[in-house]
Amino acid sequence: MQIDWSLLMPELVIVSTLLIVLIFDMIDAISKKALGWMTIVGAGIALVVSIQMLQAGEVGTTFTQVGEVATESEGMFKVDTYSLFFNIIFLVSTILVALISISYLGREDKKQGPYFLLILLATLGMMLMAAGNELIIVFLGLELMSLSLYVLAGYFRESPASSEAGMKYLLLGAFASAFFLYGIALIYGAAGTTSIPGIAEKLTAESQSPLLLAGTFLLIVGFGFKVAIVPFHQWAPDVYEGAPTTIAAFISAGPKAAGFAAFLRIFVEALPNAQTEWSWIVIVLAMLTMTVGNIIAIAQTNIKRMLAYSSIAHAGYVLIGLAAANPEGKSSAMLYLLVYCVMNIGAFGAVIMARTADGESLTISDYAGLGFRKPLLGMFMTLMLLSLAGFPPTAGFVGKFYLFKSAIGAELYLLVIVGAINTAISAFYYLRVVVTMYMREPEEELEFNPYPSTLVIGLVFASIGVLLVGILPSHLLNFLF
Repeated sequence: MQIDWSLLMPELVIVSTLLIVLIFDMIDAISKKALGWMTIVGAGIALVVSIQMLQAGEVGTTFTQVGEVATESEGMFKVDTYSLFFNIIFLVSTILVALISISYLGREDKKQGPYFLLILLATLGMMLMAAGNELIIVFLGLELMSLSLYVLAGYFRESPASSEAGMKYLLLGAFASAFFLYGIALIYGAAGTTSIPGIAEKLTAESQSPLLLAGTFLLIVGFGFKVAIVPFHQWAPDVYEGAPTTIAAFISAGPKAAGFAAFLRIFVEALPNAQTEWSWIVIVLAMLTMTVGNIIAIAQTNIKRMLAYSSIAHAGYVLIGLAAANPEGKSSAMLYLLVYCVMNIGAFGAVIMARTADGESLTISDYAGLGFRKPLLGMFMTLMLLSLAGFPPTAGFVGKFYLFKSAIGAELYLLVIVGAINTAISAFYYLRVVVTMYMREPEEELEFNPYPSTLVIGLVFASIGVLLVGILPSHLLNFLF
């Protein structure tokens, strides 16, 4: 096996950080709160390395069988512009979640070590999914990420809601993984290989078979669960509501992007000759996901459940880029996933900022009058919700604009119309929170906790990202398009 270690530098940095956190967690004399900062520093170094590799154009494959010519179709691990850009999404999500987690966990030192270890393991799994040039590697990354998230969702074992969230996520996730693995087996039966480029080479438009179509359908089911696409979305609201708020933010961001990273690579690169068969399924799922997510979100009174259904709707928007099945669609989906991760983590961070002495303020009515009583909180929450709704000049507007543009280029006019209508629907429930914060009087005076410094830092970075991409998107757009 030939391995080019230089192509694995971001992953090696994360593994090294994981080992460092593990070692320091065993040293009682060291404050466990420092483990969060170690996680941030390690993810930051990996982020810088990924950006440098992206700018230098370092691409190639590794884990190639000895004695074979190292072609693109033979390396099990593929480093290219695509995987490096997704690394940036994963690492930005990890840094932001670690920042808001430090204050969220408080001084419960014993819980912080395993918590940050699991976040790093999940991040490593995401990176494997994005760079996997083999279906088996994608599956291994998926399981590494998923197992870590199951534990994190039920991390507060003394909380019945958290335990229930972890159990539901585990049971439904196990079924989804089984569907995904069975789909891989069927595609292997049809193509005789699990290599992504190899599948594309062997499955020509004339060689389609029922075995391939069945395997493709099962892959859609498996990915549909991981990214919460209707009708595979039922787990999301319960898990988001019961899981620790920081973990709900994490699940809604990096892992969703990882699911779409593998989704896009497999369907666009491995199954282009079956596009006629799977594209119409993706179009229908996109319209269903956007519509169901937005309509049910309107009825929610719990802000975490509202954001859960909002996350489902945003998965539908990303599917527009996949349905377009052109280079612009792929690039616009990547852009949207980046801005979505930042603004969604920012929204959950604002929810954490609204914690009271009695716990989190999760009912939307609890936010009455907060815009004036807690102006910094009101500013952060308003900015993130406006971006999620797609108002200019925020990153959410730029992301939706390019998604719709790619669909128009593919002549998917009905999909664009449905997306535009759903964007208008979503504005209602996002603005409802803003109206509650600035135009409603509180029913009772709540005592809010002081602003934690690390949480404010995380939200400031998220706000800068949302505004920078919204006002000056040229550098990012020039790179992607």
